[in-house]
Amino acid sequence: MKKILFFALFFILTSCSKKISSSDLNFLNGFWEIEKVVKEGETVKEYKINESVERFDFHDDKGTRNKVIMLYNGNFVLNNVVQEFSIEEKEGTFYLLNHTEFSDWKEEIERLDENELVIKNEEGIQYFFKKRTDINLGTNGKEI
Repeated sequence: MKKILFFALFFILTSCSKKISSSDLNFLNGFWEIEKVVKEGETVKEYKINESVERFDFHDDKGTRNKVIMLYNGNFVLNNVVQEFSIEEKEGTFYLLNHTEFSDWKEEIERLDENELVIKNEEGIQYFFKKRTDINLGTNGKEI
């Protein structure tokens, strides 16, 4: 009986998860604040306050990612460390192929919609982000 219940619950949970489509990738654009880090199903770290958020700028299967830092006065400024990435789709799953001058690595996009982003790295660590819509940066990388 327990096995039947387990498989039924597993089927319900896996069938209810929304598959990411290529049009969903446009949700990457914008500012994302990390909420928590999960490893092997256990929350490793929860973030109550963040001094920085990540900005994704994505177009035509390529993009950049960098940190936006909150200043002591509550304003935001974009740092000048740019991480390039491209998107790879393999068997219905989308991956971020990250590149810096020091390293290359791959992350799976597990969930993505207008409010939530979950990325899993090659070690199986999941990063949960929420969308921030209250940050506006000018072309000079400083808050408008």
